Amino acid sequence: MDKIEEIASLVLKGLKEKNLVTLKADEGAILLRIQEAIIADLKAEDALDKEVENILSAHAGEITDERVDYRKMFRMLKNKLVKERGIII
Repeated sequence: MDKIEEIASLVLKGLKEKNLVTLKADEGAILLRIQEAIIADLKAEDALDKEVENILSAHAGEITDERVDYRKMFRMLKNKLVKERGIII
């Protein structure tokens, strides 16, 4: 079982144990949909990370000249884009 399958199983198990859902479809199909949602979210975050990297690369000279911490700038810019776009990560 890969990590995404494991996470999907834990999510479904938690929802069932707390009686937060009533299953109206086959559990296997529900697990597949949860996995698809997780994968879509990971892909969206990867795309956002690449966009942030591209923006920072375009300003690499300024970042170097100002001696700004790249990781700090990455987090700040990513958080800004997340907030502006209403993305949940």
